[in-house]
Amino acid sequence: MNFELILQLTSLLLVVAAGPLVVILLATRRGNL
Repeated sequence: MNFELILQLTSLLLVVAAGPLVVILLATRRGNL
C-alpha cells in the first residue's frame, strides 16, 4: 500500500474519533463543575 494513503486514512480516523471524544470530555468537565 501507499504510505501517503495510510497516513491520510490514519489522520481521517483520528479526526473522526477525536470529535466525539472532545464532546464527551467537555460534557464530563461541565458535569463535574
